[in-house]
Amino acid sequence: MWLKVRRFVKKRSLIFTLIGSSFLFSGVTAHAEEVTESFTLDPMVITATRTEMSVKESPSAVEIVSSKKLEETQAKTLRDALNSALGVNVFNDFQGRSNVSIRGSESRHVLIMVDGKRLGGELSYNSANAWDVDRIRMEDVERVEIIRGPAGALYGSDAMAGVINVITKTPEKNAGSINYEYGWYENGKGAGYKSNVYLQGVEKNVSYKLNAGLNNNRPYMDPAGSGDEMNFYGKEQPISLSVGYKFDNGNQLSADFSRIKEDNQKGSSSVTVMRPGEVWQNKKSTIYNDNKRTDYSLTYKGDDEKQSWIIRAYQSVYDKRYTSQDVTQMFTGGKPGTITVKDPKIDTVKRTLSVIEGHDSWHMGDKHYLTAGLEYRRDNSEGTRLKKKGTPVAGGSAYNAYDEAAINYTAVYVQDEFKPDEKWLIIPSVRYDYSDKFGSEITSRLATTYNAAKDIRVKAVIGQGYKTPTVNELYHFWEMYAANPGGSGQFFEGNPDLQPEKSLSYELAVEKDWGDKTTAHLGIFRNDVKDLISSYWTGRFTDDDPNSYPGLGRDQVMTYRNVPKATLQGVEFYGSHELGKNIFMNFGYTYLEAKDKTGGTRLTDRAKHQLTFGVSYQPQNIYAWDCSFDIVSNLNYYYHNADKSTMGNSVYSTKNFTIANIMASKHLTKDAKIYLGIDNISNHRNFGAYADGNLGRLYRVGMEYKF
Repeated sequence: MWLKVRRFVKKRSLIFTLIGSSFLFSGVTAHAEEVTESFTLDPMVITATRTEMSVKESPSAVEIVSSKKLEETQAKTLRDALNSALGVNVFNDFQGRSNVSIRGSESRHVLIMVDGKRLGGELSYNSANAWDVDRIRMEDVERVEIIRGPAGALYGSDAMAGVINVITKTPEKNAGSINYEYGWYENGKGAGYKSNVYLQGVEKNVSYKLNAGLNNNRPYMDPAGSGDEMNFYGKEQPISLSVGYKFDNGNQLSADFSRIKEDNQKGSSSVTVMRPGEVWQNKKSTIYNDNKRTDYSLTYKGDDEKQSWIIRAYQSVYDKRYTSQDVTQMFTGGKPGTITVKDPKIDTVKRTLSVIEGHDSWHMGDKHYLTAGLEYRRDNSEGTRLKKKGTPVAGGSAYNAYDEAAINYTAVYVQDEFKPDEKWLIIPSVRYDYSDKFGSEITSRLATTYNAAKDIRVKAVIGQGYKTPTVNELYHFWEMYAANPGGSGQFFEGNPDLQPEKSLSYELAVEKDWGDKTTAHLGIFRNDVKDLISSYWTGRFTDDDPNSYPGLGRDQVMTYRNVPKATLQGVEFYGSHELGKNIFMNFGYTYLEAKDKTGGTRLTDRAKHQLTFGVSYQPQNIYAWDCSFDIVSNLNYYYHNADKSTMGNSVYSTKNFTIANIMASKHLTKDAKIYLGIDNISNHRNFGAYADGNLGRLYRVGMEYKF
């Protein structure tokens, strides 16, 4: 009890010290410096076409989360940066993994990149991108570019619904920053601290940047008192280093290294009571989820008045060790008895993504700007969750399965930015992919922007996308849930005959400007997806064929198949407005229909109506408090209702909920500032199986020093 009181006092003392310091510095500063807010309705984007183009000119539906926005909201992870993005939903699945959806898509249909590079990550189709939105840090980020709509003609597999590209900073001077944040949920539960050091420098032709952090998350205990921990918690250590050299002719060579190491765990308790007040058995289960991803890259690029080109080789290696441990204590007459420690179940996964790529953009006459590129990618995976047909298992047990598989991809693509006159921009693009597993695939896209007037633009896009199965869906061999006295378990087996998922998308939009302070966008979209990969029960049990599944109990045999199609369609409206010299506002609305065309049912974890609103106050006096407020309302959100569902009967419901965040910051000196914020002000709580992942109101307090 005394320890809890001391922690409470420490946290509150820290806050009051920071607030008190801010007022003290306010009084000392007689001549406050002034800064000019950088506000533009037309920033530049590179992800939509692989070339630099303004957002207004680009036919694609583009949103940019700028460095200024990241600083205003004190976004620490990609999930924070996406909180108020239009048409983007980040939710937690039944294992607590963060998933990202664009225009109602599944997470695996969104390609997430850092500086245009893919990331090696989870294998399973339903956990693609899982955790990555929490792993990718924002301290070294210049902006986040979000492309809504298929981009397969440029990026190939995985970009069926869109692309999220995290652009990191380019060193231009000697500088650095130190950041520390402490957070806790309502009633002091969970959260923890985040700390980070960033350094960058330039010396003649050499530049560098170093980013390192140490984060410690605490467990969020089940408020119902079950003793269950509702989140994975532990230490996270990200580090990255980049060194660049600029030649006299302007060409640049850079080498990048990054690594993130996670030591996480999550526990649950199961208490069996013989009669009221007398415990007979107490079983504690702990899952240790330890991960490490290491990335290397070497890039050579250049540009001049005639062309812009890049050649790059990179590798992303993801190592996962997943250990489950059960400890059971028996009680006799209410007194502790024997303790049984079950042998741990250990799963390992290693995925290595190796890529060599390059592209060149050049002018062909006055009206054409061509981009051509090529890519070779090898996706290799090995671990205890894989087994190809014919591969034996050690010791005659399915638990000892271990195998390795790889898929090789080769691709070429070409794009033309054609400007027949001042009003039209027409961009056709086509990509040819060949895979040693799935054969050839051609994806194309036609996009256009028509400047109907100086302040009115009409945009249209028709494009294809596709997603190849991973080695997990092809060669899965893993028991997800073991059989127990209450029922059968589930054993997943891959299907090597799966085909790629495909999509065809249409967009039409109109944009209007009012001077240089206001812009609005109104658009409609439709995305038809076919051959969706879905898991299902085969109707068989593992004990029906013990030779194929040795050592297992009675598990349902689950596998994967392609199902006909789904349709995602809707309307988007969004805009930005400068209310005054220091006040900026953005707003948005998305109407979404997401249906499985096979059964005519809605797709889960999607809202039919989503409203976003944000406003920020950025005074010219940096020693005055600035403030930002963001709100996202999800109406008619369709979800799996775990409270009403049973093992044999899944219940689906709708709900409405709103997430609002506020953040305020203030400079103590020119280089040092504090910030105070509250995420999820309304204290919306929904966690556990099939939840949207909100643990409740989160308080944040931090300090930042730049030098």
